Amino acid sequence: MAEPSENTFPMDFYVDDPSPRPWKFQPTGYLVAILADAEEGRKAEDALIAAGFDDRDLKVYTGSQILENYNVYVGRRNLTDSVAGSVIDDSEGKALYLGYAQEGRSAMWLRLPDENYVRKAMIVLADFNYTHARYYGDKGQTDFNV
Repeated sequence: MAEPSENTFPMDFYVDDPSPRPWKFQPTGYLVAILADAEEGRKAEDALIAAGFDDRDLKVYTGSQILENYNVYVGRRNLTDSVAGSVIDDSEGKALYLGYAQEGRSAMWLRLPDENYVRKAMIVLADFNYTHARYYGDKGQTDFNV
């Protein structure tokens, strides 16, 4: 669990932050790739940087980090959050990311506010062992499955 910074990603979690983030979010302008493990995530991150993407726009979460963040989030939820959460949470996305995390996979987040760069990122990621990618754009989400 990190300290808050100006370079916060939707999945970031902070010890002193009482907000329900990261599990109640609707990100826009992010590509999320699910990779085999943390090492594959680091390699993909390096390749994206070499292809011209800014390192401040990339972040890799290990499966254990995702599970730890989720467990803390569940522990912080109150009854109102639980009831409202069943209506407003992205339960499909939550289940998807948790399932991959339980398999030991990593999630690499790439900040891409301009949808025109998604294709370039996917071309770079084609050289890596990724299972699934999802782009959260202005018009909704797009899934890329291997």
